[in-house]
Amino acid sequence: MPSHAANPRGFFESAPLALAHDELLALAGSSWLDWRQLDQQRMNSKATEPCRQKIKQLLIDEFGDEPLIVIKDPRTCRFVPFMSSILDEMNVSPVALLPVRNPLEVAYSLRRRHNLALPASLLLWLRHVLEAEYHSRHMPRYILSYEGFLADWRKHMDRAAEKTGVAWPAQPDHSDVKIEQFLTTDLYHERSTLEDVRNHPDVTALVRETYQILTAIAAGDEDDGLLAQLDMMRTRFDEACETFSAAMATEELAVAQLHGELGARSTEIKWVRQENSKLASFLEQQSVQVRGLADERDALVGFRDTLIAERDALVNTQASLIAERDALVDTQASSIAERDALVDAQASLIAERDALLRDMNCIANERDALLTSRSWRLTAPLRLIRRLFARG
Repeated sequence: MPSHAANPRGFFESAPLALAHDELLALAGSSWLDWRQLDQQRMNSKATEPCRQKIKQLLIDEFGDEPLIVIKDPRTCRFVPFMSSILDEMNVSPVALLPVRNPLEVAYSLRRRHNLALPASLLLWLRHVLEAEYHSRHMPRYILSYEGFLADWRKHMDRAAEKTGVAWPAQPDHSDVKIEQFLTTDLYHERSTLEDVRNHPDVTALVRETYQILTAIAAGDEDDGLLAQLDMMRTRFDEACETFSAAMATEELAVAQLHGELGARSTEIKWVRQENSKLASFLEQQSVQVRGLADERDALVGFRDTLIAERDALVNTQASLIAERDALVDTQASSIAERDALVDAQASLIAERDALLRDMNCIANERDALLTSRSWRLTAPLRLIRRLFARG
């Protein structure tokens, strides 16, 4: 449940469970501000079975498989056996912590928050504490003073663990700073004493005596005598309810149902506001994530553009290199053609040279043959005379 002006630090109660409990009480013909006994036949009828399954599923949804859970809702004081049977189906072993607060303080608080008359609020207190005490006797439990708890919570938490066998998940010396900050008396608005209870005209003998017995139990240990006195208080209260409730049942029940519907709607509105707040927070977180993703996207787009530019530059470079390669291939082909032409020309020149050498050899052979011939020797005088004449 979300906090509000009457309790700015919150209630530590499950809004969905409170709504389901209001629905259960309505099916049993009652409401959270009804001080009469519940009709057990209606409470355990087929009509309440869907609500029973709903509460069970809510407990599973709210707490899962946590090893230690706390269910805090004053409504459950009225139907402890009903809730115990649900927990039994879930294999959850319940223990009870019952804080006893001055009934006048409770009544003043209800008047301030809900504008309830003091006599009706005191009857509500009486019904809740008597039912919660009686139906939790089979459980490990600890009954403590509300005022004493605020004064020395460490003592009472140690005592609660000893009485119930619960092992607290965080030891007090590890969490005492947070607890001290939370358990301040600045929100302890309504203050009343035992003397105020004895002297206030709206406090009946049943309320006064029940408070005195519960205070005695909280101050010491339970004993059969004190429990027997509480049984007597409960019997007297139930008999009084049977005597006087019929005359005012119709009117009060109508008012109670209206109050119950109003409370349910108010709780529902608070829960919806809380869910809306959670949704707004979630949307804001999503918006931050979206902005972060958009920044990452923009950075990736910039990086992609850089890679595209580098790719285009590499493509252009590759095209240039291919063009250069093709030019070199063409040049190489021309060079090879020129080389082949030169090789052919060289071969032709070699062939011509070889032919000339052959011709020269033939001529040299012919000359040598002529010089060694008989005719060349016989004509030698004639050649000499010719040279002489040529000189003269």
